[in-house]
Amino acid sequence: MTRLSPQTAASAAAPEAAPVILCELDFTSGPFRVWSGLGPLSWAGMSFDGVGTLGAVSEIEETAELRAVRVTLVLSPVPQDVVDIALAEQGYRLRPARLWGALLDAHGALAAEPFPLWAGLMDTIEVVDGAEPRVSLACESRLVDLERAEVRRYTDADHQAEFPGDRFFEFVPALQEAEIRLPST
Repeated sequence: MTRLSPQTAASAAAPEAAPVILCELDFTSGPFRVWSGLGPLSWAGMSFDGVGTLGAVSEIEETAELRAVRVTLVLSPVPQDVVDIALAEQGYRLRPARLWGALLDAHGALAAEPFPLWAGLMDTIEVVDGAEPRVSLACESRLVDLERAEVRRYTDADHQAEFPGDRFFEFVPALQEAEIRLPST
């Protein structure tokens, strides 16, 4: 559950408060930051580009139980150059995605500090190219790691991948065929 600061709660009670969403996607080619309004918006040294009604966010689900939840971010319709960038982007999977909620005052400025709505990892991009191009990004919470199988082996090669130079498993293969004789009493 998101806890609002007293300033944000007071701003939410104002009759002219307008809710907006800020989004940051950490691609290897650089961060992609957008917000649900129009024009540029600056906050915490970051600049967000407005997407207006072109952007959509699926329902952000809060659960009482400990499980992974998905969020889908959509841009539609988008220019062809954005479709080309989405198709070319390779280094996005399992990289951070963050969403913040914020309130704007009557003058279009941030009424209070944005609050975290959701944080997770980017999973898959779906690009629909055609008459109305659309880019859809599915993101999962970090809890999805609990559902992923950990593929590890008790071998020297696997151990060296995580702890280079450590010789803990070096002689394990030789022990498998070894005959060990205990002294008789």
